[in-house]
Amino acid sequence: MALGPMDLKNFVLPTYWDAATLEKYRLADGTTYDQLVADIAGALNIVNGELLSEPLYSGLLSTTDELAIEYPVGDTNGFVSHTEYTKPDAQRGATTGHMLPLNAYDRDLGWTWDFLRKARRTQLDADIASAMKDLRNVWHRRILQRLFTSTFTAVGAAGRSMPLADAGVADPAYIPPAAPERGGTFLATHTHVLFAAGITQANLLTAVGHVWEHNVDGPFDLLISQADLAAWTNTANVTGFVPRADSLIRYGATADLATVDESYIGAVETDYGPCRMRANGRIPTGYWSVYKSYGAGDQRNPMRVRLGEYGVGATLLKAEGIREYPLEHAIMFTEFGEAINDRVGAVIFRNDGGAWADPTIS
Repeated sequence: MALGPMDLKNFVLPTYWDAATLEKYRLADGTTYDQLVADIAGALNIVNGELLSEPLYSGLLSTTDELAIEYPVGDTNGFVSHTEYTKPDAQRGATTGHMLPLNAYDRDLGWTWDFLRKARRTQLDADIASAMKDLRNVWHRRILQRLFTSTFTAVGAAGRSMPLADAGVADPAYIPPAAPERGGTFLATHTHVLFAAGITQANLLTAVGHVWEHNVDGPFDLLISQADLAAWTNTANVTGFVPRADSLIRYGATADLATVDESYIGAVETDYGPCRMRANGRIPTGYWSVYKSYGAGDQRNPMRVRLGEYGVGATLLKAEGIREYPLEHAIMFTEFGEAINDRVGAVIFRNDGGAWADPTIS
């Protein structure tokens, strides 16, 4: 299945309409419809491509067109002592899995026959820009909502899309595979949904340890709320924080600087490895996450997005009934489903000593 940027394809205009026909239709300022269609196609190509290249989100996820994922659980008894006459018990790897949802979204551009008769290009450009912004918003918001949601999502009548390891609430059969080199075996009560009071180095170490103990090495990524940036960069709270180097500043010989790109605030040193820090305004105060990113779109990343038949991003659909003008009541359509891929590949954390509560992602 092709996962590249979607363009207008065959869904924009009725069959057998061509550029010569479109040139007969003009906006109030003289812009022809073939020019407008070409510009919309260009905007969609750009934004659809951005959805899988933006550093934060591309490093969190991979894409697929599969309906479900399967992964190992628990452990076998392994090797036993050899005897001359007794055969060892056969062993096998146990697995479990969950479904990947697929949700469709519409965005009506609201272009009526009366509006298009009098429309100026600046008005249409503003509408197109607004629609592109909404496409980014639904993609970004839904991905972060799934990451920070502690409960499963129903898929069909009996299917489930699972959260991060949640002490066996969503799936009592899920037990992470053992990692003896990092501390031993795990139980169904193992959780990656944590809460404790305060933004501190100790709490960060606890969260990073929950990823590290599953045979995962740093560097790790730390995703924080923009509202909490001052607390995270305060070395009285987070003793391991190191700011990002800036090419416009000359530093002293004794200054510790993080060699991370411009999308990061800096880094935090921990006993388990460094954490590259990003801040995001969609996340409310008091919430943060630690995860391992293997690179943009890597299949080992903690999240996975299921794509519909039209691929990444949105396409523009023609209206069911067109009175005269092309693009009357045109609708933008996108279809995708966000899910957890590795149930122990990330930790979500709430700065609260009482209990976990799912945040509202803006």
